[in-house]
Amino acid sequence: MATTNRSRSRQSRRTQRWLVGRALVGRRVRVAALVATAGLTLSTVSRPVSAELWRLDPGISSQLAWTSNTQLGSAVGQEDFGLEVRPRISIRGEGARLRLDGSGSLRAVTYANGTQPNRTLPEGDFSARLEAIERLLFVETGARALQSSENPFGANPALTSTANTVTSAQGRLSVYMDTGPTSEYRFVARTDNVYTKTNGAAFALTTTAARSVFNRHSVSLEREPRPLGFRVEALRGRTRYLDDVTEPIDVDLARVSLFYLLEHDLRVGIRGGAERDSFVTGDDRRRAIYGVEARWRPTERTSIDGFVEERIFGRGWRLAFDHRTPLVAWTALLNRDIGTTPQSLFDLPATNNVAALLDAIFTTRFPDPAERARQVQDFIAQQGLPSALVKPTTLVSQRLSIVNSASASLTLIGSRNSLAISVFQARTKDALDSGLLVTGSAITNNVDQRVGFVLSHRLTPTSSLSASLEWSRIRALDGIGSDETKQGTARLQVSTRVAPRTSFVYGVQYRKLASNVAVSGEEAVALVGIDHGF
Repeated sequence: MATTNRSRSRQSRRTQRWLVGRALVGRRVRVAALVATAGLTLSTVSRPVSAELWRLDPGISSQLAWTSNTQLGSAVGQEDFGLEVRPRISIRGEGARLRLDGSGSLRAVTYANGTQPNRTLPEGDFSARLEAIERLLFVETGARALQSSENPFGANPALTSTANTVTSAQGRLSVYMDTGPTSEYRFVARTDNVYTKTNGAAFALTTTAARSVFNRHSVSLEREPRPLGFRVEALRGRTRYLDDVTEPIDVDLARVSLFYLLEHDLRVGIRGGAERDSFVTGDDRRRAIYGVEARWRPTERTSIDGFVEERIFGRGWRLAFDHRTPLVAWTALLNRDIGTTPQSLFDLPATNNVAALLDAIFTTRFPDPAERARQVQDFIAQQGLPSALVKPTTLVSQRLSIVNSASASLTLIGSRNSLAISVFQARTKDALDSGLLVTGSAITNNVDQRVGFVLSHRLTPTSSLSASLEWSRIRALDGIGSDETKQGTARLQVSTRVAPRTSFVYGVQYRKLASNVAVSGEEAVALVGIDHGF
C-alpha cells in the first residue's frame, strides 16, 4: 500500500511539473501561473508562522455590459454586449524573515458580436523581501504587469473596451546590504536589476525595442544629524534596449550631502558632487551638480521632504507631502527628473491610490498590515469605491525623456459618505536634440492632464450609491504639433451586499471623446455584475 502511495505521489509530482511547464507557454497563461504560484508560496511559507500575520484573499468578479460604441475613437465602432470575468488575488503577510505583499488580476473580455477581439489582460504587482542575514543582507524580488494606452491620443482604455491597450510586464531582483557600525550610522549597498517586456505595442515599437533591461547600483554612508550629519553616495544607472542598435544609456553620479538639525523635527542640508552621462557628447558629458534639501516631520502623521538640484539635464527637484488623520488622507508630489521607460515603470508607485490613501487612514485603527489590508478592501466593496482614480499614462517607447510631473490626492471618509479626488499633470519632452532616442513626435512630447472624482453615499446598511467623474486632456508640446485629445467619463453605480463576501452591482456610464487625432464620438453603457470574495 505504501509503495502504491509513493508511486501515486511521484506520478502526481510529474503531472504537476508537466502542468506548470504548459502554463509557462504564452504571456497570458504565464501571468496566471504567477498569481497561482504566489498564493501557493504564501500557503507554504505561512505554516510555521502565526496565522494572523498572513492573509490570502482570492476573489472573482463578473459583469455584463451593453455599449453603444465598442471602439470609441475609431470610425468602425458599433453596439455590442461585452462579458468580463476578472479573477483576482491579494497577498499580505510578514514572518520572522520573509515578507510578501501584492495583488493581481486577469481581466478576460469577450464580445457577443465580435466587434473587438477577445482578450485577457493581466494587471498586478507582487513583491517579496527575504532577510537572508539578520539585520545585514536582504533580497527582494517582484513582478509587475500593467495596462497602458498604445496611443496616448486615442480613447482611454475602459471597462467595455480592450482597444488601444498595451501590456508591460516587468520582473525585478534587488539585493542589498543595510547595516551600520553604530545606531548613528547607516551603510547601504544595493543593486536593482529589472527586465521589461512590452506586448501589443505595434505603435512606434519594434519587437526588440519592446524588450529592455534596467540596472541601478548604489552605495551610501549616512550619519543622522546630531545636530550635524552627512551622507556620501555613489550611483550608476544603465538602461539597455535590446535592439542591437541603441547604445546603453548610463548615468554615473557621486554626491556628498551635509545636514543640520534646526529643530527636532526639521533638518536642512546642502549637496554637491559630479555627474557623467553617456548620452551627452563632447566636454559636457561630465558636470558638477549642487543643490539644497530639507525634511520636516511636525507630527508622526505629517511629512514634507524636498530638494532642488542642478543636474546635467538642467534643474531637477522633488517635493513630497503626506498627511493623514483618522478620517482624511492627503498626498502631493512635485517632481522633475530624467528617465527611460523601464526606469519609470520600476519607480512607478502602486497604482491603487484610493486603497493606499485608505490604508494610511486606517493605520491607527488597524496596526497589523494584513488586517488593515482586509479592512481597506472591505471598505472599498461596501462603499462602492474604485481601488484607483486617474493615473498617468505610461509612455511605452524607446525614449529618454525629461518629465515634469505634479499630482495630488485626497480621500475623506465619514459615517455614510466618502469622497476621493485625484489630480495629475505630466509634461514629457525628449531629453536630447538629436540621435536614436529622439522621437520628435507628440507621442513622447506632450502635456498630459487628468482629474478624477468619486463620491459614495451609503443608502442602507447593505447598499451604496457611487458617482464618479473623470476628465483628461493631452496635447502636443508647442513646436511639435497641434495634436490634442479631450475625454470625459461620468458613471453612476449602485452596489448591494447580498452576502458577507458577495455584492451585486449595476449602473450606467457615459463617455465623450473630442480629438483632432482620433475620431470624435460618444458612448453609452449599461452594466450589471457581481463580485465575490472567497
